[in-house]
Amino acid sequence: MLKQKVVKEKRAQGMSDEARFFGVALSLLRSKLTCKPFFLAHAITYACNSRCKTCTYWQMSKRKTEDLTTKGVFSLLDEAYDVGMRGYYLFGGEPTLREDIGKVVDYAKAKGFLTTMNTNGSLLATKAESLRNIDFLFVSLDYFNAYHDFIRGRPGSFDEVLEGIKKIRTAGNTRVVLVTTISTLNFDAIEPMAELARDLHVGISYNSVEPTVKSGFEAGRSESPVMDYGLTKTQLQTFYVKLLELKREGYPLMETELVLRHFVEGRSWKCDFPKMFVYVSADKKIFNCTYDHPYDLKAGSFNDYFASSLFKQHVTKAEKCNICVRTCVRGYIYTYELNPIHMLNLVGDAKILLQNR
Repeated sequence: MLKQKVVKEKRAQGMSDEARFFGVALSLLRSKLTCKPFFLAHAITYACNSRCKTCTYWQMSKRKTEDLTTKGVFSLLDEAYDVGMRGYYLFGGEPTLREDIGKVVDYAKAKGFLTTMNTNGSLLATKAESLRNIDFLFVSLDYFNAYHDFIRGRPGSFDEVLEGIKKIRTAGNTRVVLVTTISTLNFDAIEPMAELARDLHVGISYNSVEPTVKSGFEAGRSESPVMDYGLTKTQLQTFYVKLLELKREGYPLMETELVLRHFVEGRSWKCDFPKMFVYVSADKKIFNCTYDHPYDLKAGSFNDYFASSLFKQHVTKAEKCNICVRTCVRGYIYTYELNPIHMLNLVGDAKILLQNR
């Protein structure tokens, strides 16, 4: 049995980690020349088993019958790989609700993708073994005790997350990062969550409430979470200042010091995000980060989209956008730009993930 398990794992892993990581780095450099994304961000299912107060994605759960089949997902990955993408980011909905989620991760990894996933952690403990090959796992956790259940609208969520993290780290070599969305519901949790991440020996990344969607990615975004629970400008500034303090105190924040300092200073930046990530819905439609244009991949192709005026306009518009409050997005952009100070910060921060085993 043990021998069979080892053989299965090797087949799932495909090429070596070093080769896959090199492939991502090479695709990033290629993207800087072509302006074509190298990371596929796939909302793999419309289904969600949470009822988060700061998100409306779960309201699309009734559309889960539109999700691609396993074969359809494999085909999407083949198409993405053929146009040069080497990163695969899974989210939803809740991706672990799919019965085939382990097969999808294994297929992507064997293909040569760096694999990452965002999950609410509800099924992580029961599916840890099938997800043991995923490279990076981002687990949503908004509070340091069971009050998290209230925010997420799911009883038992806090305990599920802690148990899931324990199981996935035992199952394989996945690096785990907590993702905490700060709102008026948990503004007091910024430092306690950093302390919890430190105690769990995992990284942590922070978000602030942003507009989401209710009926579909093609229907435009909803401001309701921001209106109900969003931070004021003063609170948002306090949020960034606190994160910078925690970073300098040595807590395992995934944001670099440069990124946080620039948020505190209120600096603008050129957004290259569309050149890095392409978002695809559960029913194979490309959507952008502001949810104001859809493109049906079933009737077209990645290459056709990247050559379209729709994509080019999105790239141009994003460069001067600056409405995003996500610290991770700015971090991705600084990496894409190969900002020297940021890159030095990243080298220093690598210990967070290296110790995260």
